[in-house]
Amino acid sequence: MAKKSALAKVKNKLQLDEHKMDKFLAYYHNGTVLSDDDMSMLEKYRKAWSWLSRGKQFDVVISILMKEYGVQERQARYIITEATFLHGNTSQLDKAGKKVASANFQRLLANLAMIDRQYETASRAWEKADRMEGLLDEEAVGHDPENFLKPGKFVFINNVNILKQNIKQQLEDDE
Repeated sequence: MAKKSALAKVKNKLQLDEHKMDKFLAYYHNGTVLSDDDMSMLEKYRKAWSWLSRGKQFDVVISILMKEYGVQERQARYIITEATFLHGNTSQLDKAGKKVASANFQRLLANLAMIDRQYETASRAWEKADRMEGLLDEEAVGHDPENFLKPGKFVFINNVNILKQNIKQQLEDDE
């Protein structure tokens, strides 16, 4: 109940039609089938949100939508507002998401440099992407020598019931 009222408040605040976005939310959450018109609208939402999430300015995204889809400025603003409702506010993207986007951009630059046969530039861009993704970080390999200096604890039990009880206790402690 609380989720439905909170969702209604958000829709009212964004001045969205109460039922217009429900079919898209149902598509994402339940996998319901959308009509061809709704799928083309969803494509507009996805593109608008992806442009915003890549750092394009709001006005630039409006002009791109107007040019690409032949819509008026008001309709382009509605598309952006509805895309933000569906996919989330781009200004609140988390650090990990931005890191992945930056790494993907570096890989794109590397591929473009390879096409132009600029191998050194491509190598630097690819290495930068690897560094962003943490692929070049040093990993702890092997055993800690300090562990071998500690004496081991050996317990000899000739009663099977006590052994089973100790193993059961260790399994419960591990969980």
